Amino acid sequence: MRCAILVVILVLCATMEARKKNAKHTSADEVERPPTVQSTRFSAKQKKVDVSPEPPSVSSGSRRDEDNTIEDVDEDKIDEILRDATKNLVIFFYDGRAKCPGCGDALSEVEEIDDDIEATGYIEVVKTDDRSVARELGVTTFPSLVYFRRRNPITYDGDFKDSEVVLRWLRSHDEVVTWDLTDDNFEDKTDSYSPDEGALDWFVMFYNAEEPDCNAFVSSWETVAHRLRGIVHVGKVDTSISDDVTERFRLDDDQCPTYLLFHRGKMYRYKEAAKDIRGLTAFALHKFKEQRGHRIPEPPTALEHFYEHIKERILDILDDSQALSVIGVGGLIVIVAITLFIKARRIQKSATVEKPKAN
Repeated sequence: MRCAILVVILVLCATMEARKKNAKHTSADEVERPPTVQSTRFSAKQKKVDVSPEPPSVSSGSRRDEDNTIEDVDEDKIDEILRDATKNLVIFFYDGRAKCPGCGDALSEVEEIDDDIEATGYIEVVKTDDRSVARELGVTTFPSLVYFRRRNPITYDGDFKDSEVVLRWLRSHDEVVTWDLTDDNFEDKTDSYSPDEGALDWFVMFYNAEEPDCNAFVSSWETVAHRLRGIVHVGKVDTSISDDVTERFRLDDDQCPTYLLFHRGKMYRYKEAAKDIRGLTAFALHKFKEQRGHRIPEPPTALEHFYEHIKERILDILDDSQALSVIGVGGLIVIVAITLFIKARRIQKSATVEKPKAN
């Protein structure tokens, strides 16, 4: 009986814990989130009509004007284009609320190469002053340009003085070069704990794709990856789905994103407040040498990895409230049935023993 009661208590505790987790996830899901870089949907927010006049230097409208300027779009239109997996997308950001002296000239340079870009057949060019899209992609200054390659964004890090320079940049940044690292492949890819002699260093960004302010750094991180291409390997870890790696390096959720450079068996943390492209690139190339390297935590053993895999499978089952309810109710029914059966057997046995005494 004590065992049965203990099992019932454990099942009830597990049920309550799972319901708490489910409630937490439900409330979190009610808050709009930006997508990961593979997503085709920006956070759906109610648009406010901007009645302030746009600077005359930047043409507006939801369709192309008669002078063949670039189409002005909003968040919904951008999402529609990104849903087409065969299309790449160039987004020119301008400021439609305040005076932007350089936006008009920059737009003119992009318009000069608009036809050349779209002649490829797989790249579309648009412009927008939608602040929500800009914020989700980490755009803080105007004018700016972001290039989506197969839904993976990269931030243009040059100026807009020469249209040919912009065109060459687009052509040379068509490939996605950042490695996606997870619990399953992190050590296999990076070999951070015991790298081979002469192997390239690894520069890794740990970010949370479910946090808008943190996910906004993905676009500029891809720019860093292109700058370091062939010199330093660049990867990124989504801590919202790779908790083993997160725990291994003792990462603080409040410090997001976190940048770690792995160099010859030591790790170096980027500590500057400004997480800009130039500063990150300089750190990976030489600035990291100005600080003392730290020992890299050992990777999990095969047995530990297997244990974590089993634990995650169990947690996935517990997170499913419907499955948990079935298991909980079914478990209670089985326990009650066993208890009643044992009690009935005891009564029957007791009655059998008392019969001879009655005779």
